[in-house]
Amino acid sequence: MSVVKKDRSHWIVKKCSSFEEMRIHRIQQWQERPFIERLDAAWEIIEDAWKLKQKDPNELRLQRSLTTVVRRRG
Repeated sequence: MSVVKKDRSHWIVKKCSSFEEMRIHRIQQWQERPFIERLDAAWEIIEDAWKLKQKDPNELRLQRSLTTVVRRRG
């Protein structure tokens, strides 16, 4: 299993004096990001966790049954 390295060169680095300050800073960072970026990041975490469990990635796709719709004439 090969591990893909992700580019994190754009990440902001900040020195915090306490864990509370770090927590507040991280919350502010996430709140500043657009919704779609937060959603993409959450999905990326889900996919990574799924791969670590060595499960089929297709199981994460929307599951639905195939049905046929027939119209009545008249």
